[in-house]
Amino acid sequence: MKREFKIGLFLAGAMFILAIFIFIVGDLSVLFKKQGYDLYVRFTSAAGLEKRAVVRIAGVKAGYVKDIQLVDNQAQVLMSLDPAVKIPLGSKATLAALGLLGEKYIEIIPAKTIQYYRPGATIDGLPSVSFDQIGSLMLSIGEEVKAVGEEVRGLIGGKEARLNFRETVRNLALLADDLRQIVATNKEDINQSLQASSRAFQKFEQRVDEVSENLDELVSLVKNTVEDNKEMIRVDLERIKDLIDHTEESLKQLNESLDKINRGQGSVGKLLNNPDLYDKTQAAVSKVQGLVEPWSKTHFSGGIRTAYYGQSRLLKTILSFRVWASSDKFLLSQIVRDPWVDRFRYSLQAGWRWQSFSPRVGIIESKAGFGFDYYLLQDRLRFSLEGYDFNRQPRPHFRIWTQYSVTKYIYLLVGIDDFSLVPQREVFFGLGLGLR
Repeated sequence: MKREFKIGLFLAGAMFILAIFIFIVGDLSVLFKKQGYDLYVRFTSAAGLEKRAVVRIAGVKAGYVKDIQLVDNQAQVLMSLDPAVKIPLGSKATLAALGLLGEKYIEIIPAKTIQYYRPGATIDGLPSVSFDQIGSLMLSIGEEVKAVGEEVRGLIGGKEARLNFRETVRNLALLADDLRQIVATNKEDINQSLQASSRAFQKFEQRVDEVSENLDELVSLVKNTVEDNKEMIRVDLERIKDLIDHTEESLKQLNESLDKINRGQGSVGKLLNNPDLYDKTQAAVSKVQGLVEPWSKTHFSGGIRTAYYGQSRLLKTILSFRVWASSDKFLLSQIVRDPWVDRFRYSLQAGWRWQSFSPRVGIIESKAGFGFDYYLLQDRLRFSLEGYDFNRQPRPHFRIWTQYSVTKYIYLLVGIDDFSLVPQREVFFGLGLGLR
């Protein structure tokens, strides 16, 4: 009996020591596994997280918590990860729990990279929401709901307010019943109205198709006209260019002559001091006036405008220069920055002004084209239409816009570019500076 007692006491002590060992170590499998590598993670709070807590990736155990320390008022957690597990760079770590009251563990959210953390590196930690914070948030929401309830109670709490509320609900019910009766009574009329609206839309679509066909015919006619008169237009543009060159040279010489006269130099100055040649001088001056008078009517205007295209989010800038040979004839030249191809295009058009209507023809953005302008409100309001690039398929390039002069030198503009093609149709608006 004494021997059996000793054996039992020995077995009980061994079991007690084994139990204490298991309680302290936790998972015995850690002792037999191959040692992994360490990574750090920092949290603002690691409440509920204990040593030997599990580290998981996608819900699968990948390591355990080795140590928890306070560093710079933050919880620094040392994780031991299995050697076969690699953590991609940029991954995040957060605290999670198994169920509502389950044990805390660390869940690693892997990033999609092919580079991995090296042993001893630090992973970014995501803040976790504790039950205390959730409770405080729920209390705050409860207070707000309570305040809203008191406001509602204050609105309809009085006897008169409750009666008004009931009366309003009753009126709404009567209104709904009246609407139901009206719909039931006029159901046939409503159906007829809907059918009539459908027919009207169909007719509208037919009219749109007809307008589109007429526009195609007009474009074809303009294209043929431009093709037939291409050589004539080129010759006229060359003549206009020569005329401008001669005009500039004549004005230069005239300015030089007038400057000499003002200084009392040259033959004209001598003639002015010779009374015997007064009559001849007067006749010569009359001839000079006859030559200068046509060019004295020439004036210039110009400006710059910038338009923003909302769909493309691009800015288009146009520098314009207009020469008026007379009050009703002009030559318009432009330098256009095309933001879609990042290059400059040019425009050169000849036109004339007939009352409020001003047609023009020539080169628009390096393509043959035409334009029409209509002026209102003493030229402060202008409507314009341009068409060019008639060889483009399926349709040429059409543009319509309007501009309004806010002051003498500043105007606003808005329009629709390439409106004949729905996929390329785009609204633009902008600001311009001009000299008249």
